[in-house]
Amino acid sequence: MKIYLIRHGETEYNRQHLFYGVSDVALNQRGIEQSLLLKEKLQQLTVETPIYTSELLRTKQTADLIFPQNQHFPLAAFNEKDFGLWEGKNADEIEALYPVEWKNWLAEPFTYTSSQAESFQAFQKRVLVGWQQVLKAEKTCVLVIHMGVIRVIIKHCFPKLNFWDIQLEQGDYGCLEWRDGVVEMVKWENKK
Repeated sequence: MKIYLIRHGETEYNRQHLFYGVSDVALNQRGIEQSLLLKEKLQQLTVETPIYTSELLRTKQTADLIFPQNQHFPLAAFNEKDFGLWEGKNADEIEALYPVEWKNWLAEPFTYTSSQAESFQAFQKRVLVGWQQVLKAEKTCVLVIHMGVIRVIIKHCFPKLNFWDIQLEQGDYGCLEWRDGVVEMVKWENKK
């Protein structure tokens, strides 16, 4: 089975380099254009292909633009990580407001949890529960999700990769093939 991983299109928060996970932000004009361009690339997928999204507007909008005829299944498991008090702030603002937390997070991003944020371990666990749910379907599907979610999935499938080196441009996709418990990258433009 093939699994297409799509990163949602650009939002104004992306453009401004703000931390945001659960902030429910819409696509900006560039994000809409990215989605429409991707629609052309993915015309080979049939209307029967299930489309999984997070519960957040930016993934739903991206899915609606690319796959208007397909059924969409929003899953909370694929919501982006909640950054708590850091939501909607850039790195300089976070460092100025929360200097100790910022320093601690930079030193240990996978073990340190800032105020009111979701721990990385909880985030990773729920994403992988959603991933297992998708694999049980045993048919080609599409996930329209977030960069953090994509990184968790790819790191799980390919443990030797560096988490931060896993990249996918907004409004772009990668494709994995899952066969007999073995996963292979079929298309990944930004793999390192």
